[in-house]
Amino acid sequence: MITAVSVDDEPIVHSMLEEMVKESGLPVTLIGHFLSAEDALKTISATHPDLLLLDIQMGDTDGLSLAGELSELTSYSPVIIYITAYDRFDYAREALRLGAHDYILKPIHQPELTAALKRAINTIQANRVRESDNESAKKQLSRVLPTLAVDSQPSMQTRSSSIARIVREYIDSTFMENISLTSVADILNLSPGYIGGVFKSELGITFRAYLRSVRITKAKLLMADPGLNISQIAQAVGYDDLNYFSEAFLAEIGVRPSEYRGSGKHWAK
Repeated sequence: MITAVSVDDEPIVHSMLEEMVKESGLPVTLIGHFLSAEDALKTISATHPDLLLLDIQMGDTDGLSLAGELSELTSYSPVIIYITAYDRFDYAREALRLGAHDYILKPIHQPELTAALKRAINTIQANRVRESDNESAKKQLSRVLPTLAVDSQPSMQTRSSSIARIVREYIDSTFMENISLTSVADILNLSPGYIGGVFKSELGITFRAYLRSVRITKAKLLMADPGLNISQIAQAVGYDDLNYFSEAFLAEIGVRPSEYRGSGKHWAK
């Protein structure tokens, strides 16, 4: 279920939105409504609804200011649909700068609101998947992390060796997933440049080259199974793009996957 809050200085708008949200049949629940940005700020900061329906112009305040204050007070980033009676480019531009997901005009029409809600739901669900994937990655990474106290201060050499070992083991165990130097850096709270430099210095190979080597080595083993076609093998080792897999295989082995399998004479394609 998606939680939403509406902020508008017209009470009738809240009633309309509640009715329209119900009429949409979408998994969205309005958990609060406010007549001013000032009243809404504290509650929104505390409850973190997934979606905000904000009026841009509300007397002496506006939804744009609310979005700006939220971004300053917390790292919480809701999906925002701005609703306004003013068809002005400067409003739309500022709304987009502050992370607006959608921008619809009053009077509100059911089809437009429903379409905007669907787009917002898709974004929220995608964000949830990314957050879930990141948590899963953190859990996987924790299983290969050495027992090294956060506040300890090992020598730079020991630290570099530990980081390189952690990253190598993480690649070995999660090569089939959509991992990158940036995603690993995010999990370790270190910069991609720093991790990449340490990895290359310690292991004599770049992160990207090592990941490709691990994936293609596994792909070669899977080639022995005639029940798997090349596309399935590519996906099994972390490549969603078959052409990219073919190029990586060629760079690593010197021949393309179909050639490695004997030009497809004896294996499923």
